[in-house]
Amino acid sequence: MKSLTARAKQASLAAVMLSSLAAMQSAYAVGTAAGTDISNTATVNFTVGGVNQTPVNSNTTVFEVDRKVDMTVTNGAATSTNPGVTNVAAIYTVTNTGNGADTFTFAPANQAGDNFDVTNLRVYQDNGGTPNAFDGTDTLIPAATPVAFIADQSIVFFIVSDIPLSATNGQNSVVRLTATTTSTATVGADNPAVVDVVFADAGSNGTEFDDNQYNITAAALAVVKSAAIITDPVNGAGANRKAIPGAVIEYTIVVTNSGGVNAASVTLSDAIPANTTYVAASMTLNAAALTDAADADAGTTTGAPVTSISVNAGTVNSGGGTATVTFRVTINN
Repeated sequence: MKSLTARAKQASLAAVMLSSLAAMQSAYAVGTAAGTDISNTATVNFTVGGVNQTPVNSNTTVFEVDRKVDMTVTNGAATSTNPGVTNVAAIYTVTNTGNGADTFTFAPANQAGDNFDVTNLRVYQDNGGTPNAFDGTDTLIPAATPVAFIADQSIVFFIVSDIPLSATNGQNSVVRLTATTTSTATVGADNPAVVDVVFADAGSNGTEFDDNQYNITAAALAVVKSAAIITDPVNGAGANRKAIPGAVIEYTIVVTNSGGVNAASVTLSDAIPANTTYVAASMTLNAAALTDAADADAGTTTGAPVTSISVNAGTVNSGGGTATVTFRVTINN
């Protein structure tokens, strides 16, 4: 009997098994929603004398999943623009990567180390009228105004600003969008009965940012003016002609565009110098003769006698395009 009892004890001990409920496994699932209850009960199965006995359960432990606050701010493609343009948008995508709903505020800012600063910086939320493009349907987000996100939600935002007229071809301006949670991190030990808040962003401070930039493509015009003696009353058009009274002088004005975009509506004007008289019908544009009257061609004069000339050169192409204007005057006697 003693031997049987010993064997029964050995069998009973060998048969003891501990198991955990599936709820314990789900506690480690990525993205489990904040506030989810995680419960766990252990069960002991055993036998006595080869007979299965009634399983014995432990007490059940329950805790709530805490809220992980995290977000990403990701820039889109850089924005190409021109000097003096207003309401130019730089695009960003903000994603709530935490495991619960959250609200964020947004702040735009110029950054150091670039070529110029933009002005009138504002933040707009893309409302999808034209997805991923700034248009009249988008919503202005004033400073410190929270925007609500559900878990895993992404929203497109724009920094909208004005480009100074002084910006030049090839320059860039860097702007930063910063997102900050309105939540407050829980201090101290975990309380399993409540949803604590943990800042899980890279800096553990509830703030993330990214930079985007405006790239300037601009016309870069250079204007060079020269004067040449065409004839004089003594030497005519000979090699020894001089700038004496009665001499005819031709002015040549060359406009060159070395910038990255075409210059449109280029208009050149020049005053007739003192002590000279304009030679009628002497204007040309790119070697084509122009009339003095305000008519269909590109040239016109002002005054009688003429005090100035004006030529509408149209478009001067980027990358070295030119427009050449000439006109003549006579040195007064």
